[in-house]
Amino acid sequence: MVCVMCEKNSVENWFGSFCPECRQIKNLGNVYGFDRVLEILKKCCIRDENQLEKKINSHKRSKSDSDESYETKPLTRSQKKV
Repeated sequence: MVCVMCEKNSVENWFGSFCPECRQIKNLGNVYGFDRVLEILKKCCIRDENQLEKKINSHKRSKSDSDESYETKPLTRSQKKV
């Protein structure tokens, strides 16, 4: 049987409805409240256009600063001096 929440993973046991990961999410909702869990997920996981642009720009800046490290290939065991 397939989990009713993610519809991907198999359920924990024959009488259950959730896979282990989705059961953990459900338990968090039971403890902290589903409204609070949903609020946290929206705040942390969903980005609006302005947040996306800021993230892309910061990633571009940080990548251009550290590109020098990618210019040299790592040494293999046979190339390393002991």
